[in-house]
Amino acid sequence: MDRLTQLRHQYLELTNHVLPNLATSRHFPIRENHCFQRIILDNLFGCCWYDVLERTREAAYKQLTEEQLEEAIALANAIMTQSDSYLEQLNQNSLTWRGKQGKKGLLER
Repeated sequence: MDRLTQLRHQYLELTNHVLPNLATSRHFPIRENHCFQRIILDNLFGCCWYDVLERTREAAYKQLTEEQLEEAIALANAIMTQSDSYLEQLNQNSLTWRGKQGKKGLLER
């Protein structure tokens, strides 16, 4: 398996399984895999991810470079190791970039 494929698998494992499972034990307001992916990708790019990647071409994670996947994985790992306020800040960043500032703490899709 090449490096890019390994990184993609690691990203998907973290966002589809590890973080949603952690959300239950840590009582995160975000629980769904696509919400973790939104938060990570938006913070990776510093804007709404679909302002950078094509929404209709293929899955967002398949459009990421190795370096971008490494950064996305680092964000996922930081969510696991930092306090809950770290995820809250990343979520707030994402909501702000999407024009949803008043939704702090709510599950946004």
